Amino acid sequence: MASVSSYSGSAIALFAATIANAQVMNGGFEAGTGIDADNWTEIAIFGGAMGAMASTERVMTNPASGDWHMEMNVTGAPDFGPVAEIQQQTLVGSVNPGASYDFSFLAAGNPGPGTVGFYEVLWFDGDGSNGGGPQGSATGLQTIALNPGYTPVGMSGLVAPAGADSVFISIRVVTGAFDGAVGSMIVDDVSFVPAPGAALITGLAGCLVATRRRRA
Repeated sequence: MASVSSYSGSAIALFAATIANAQVMNGGFEAGTGIDADNWTEIAIFGGAMGAMASTERVMTNPASGDWHMEMNVTGAPDFGPVAEIQQQTLVGSVNPGASYDFSFLAAGNPGPGTVGFYEVLWFDGDGSNGGGPQGSATGLQTIALNPGYTPVGMSGLVAPAGADSVFISIRVVTGAFDGAVGSMIVDDVSFVPAPGAALITGLAGCLVATRRRRA
């Protein structure tokens, strides 16, 4: 009985390690200093001379969980359509080629005139062993349906290609280059983890290996 318990513990440990391996860093935006969230690149692109504006900030106004979330605001003008965006590249080794992953987050917002939310996850070669940079899109460029209340967004069953060792995540809101173009989006609880089935298989495989070694 003791040996069976040991094998079960090995499987559970491997399962937990697999889940933790691909976690987005600071997906709930709880870590940071003021309006800046740790591990995230916050982008606000605007310009022209007619009042276009954009902002991307960590705030405490309406979190889905915890105390903090990200808020992105855009106001267009006839000479510029602004962009507000958050980005993160996960750690090298957070993705294993051939493994399946789930990506998700919560989003809400006000899709005013000309405003659209987008997200995309790119497979990435972070250590340069396969030429470096993007290794294809995991999700394709997807639109986000913005509603007043938080709505789950994402895709499951994303299979990592050969050469990928991490992912690059982009979530953004854009608006048009005209008077009255305005909108906002809030985001919380960003997650990129092994698909449950893939993690279970990994854990069971580890258990089988341990069993075989013990018998030998």
